[in-house]
Amino acid sequence: MSIDDDRAFHLERAAQCRKMAEEASDPAVRDLHEQLAQFHDAEAGREPAELADSEDAA
Repeated sequence: MSIDDDRAFHLERAAQCRKMAEEASDPAVRDLHEQLAQFHDAEAGREPAELADSEDAA
């Protein structure tokens, strides 16, 4: 997966998580979806060197 593909994946997942958060009736579930969205936003914002380092560790 290229860096652009990886970034696009995480941005799409963040949007999906936020949509699920909006639709959730349980506040705890809403919070969990928002936490996942924040995780995906952070992953999408990582620099290419950071991504390469994490792939080397896998």
